[in-house]
Amino acid sequence: MLKKLVCFYILVMSGSVSASNVPAQAQLESFLSSMSSLSADFEQNLYDHYGDRLQQSSGTFNMKRPGKFRWDYILPYAQNIISNGKKIWMYDSELEQVNVRPYSQILASSPISLLDKNQSLSVEFTVEPMPSTKALQWVRLLPKAQENDFKEIQIGLKEGEIKIMRFVDNFDQVTEVKFEHLVVNPVLNSEIFEFTVPEGADVMGDF
Repeated sequence: MLKKLVCFYILVMSGSVSASNVPAQAQLESFLSSMSSLSADFEQNLYDHYGDRLQQSSGTFNMKRPGKFRWDYILPYAQNIISNGKKIWMYDSELEQVNVRPYSQILASSPISLLDKNQSLSVEFTVEPMPSTKALQWVRLLPKAQENDFKEIQIGLKEGEIKIMRFVDNFDQVTEVKFEHLVVNPVLNSEIFEFTVPEGADVMGDF
């Protein structure tokens, strides 16, 4: 599930030009280049290739460049995915298990790497416009690298702010992440991106 995860950035427009009149790709490029940290609440849904929902979860998200992020799942059960830029800890409190992996190993083929790079989208993606809906402007990102766990990312923006991200994997399952209460460039203490293994928890992976 980690590799299907997420993210976003905000477009700061000046003058009287509305973000709704700016192409979605330009909004996203500006969003990515202007942010260094962010926080949000999220709702995450997993759909099969028929469009039927398989899973639903929600929680809070924080990230800080370079390489730091944490997803705190609250519903349907508590789970934490935390990175300090070197290691990623995945903690399941119900099972009392911690899986530790190198940051570089997980992020190599993950769509979350989109959030951590301040570079043109065209370096790693073929960018295609999508039809706008009543509320959102959409853009599609197709990864140029052959080895990926996903084949496209769809991003929905409203007034320069990312509202929805969809990750389509190689089995046509779709992970959709909706963001609410987005705060761009909040002051985040780096300590929140560290993890102390709870006493008695089983630790697996590279540590």
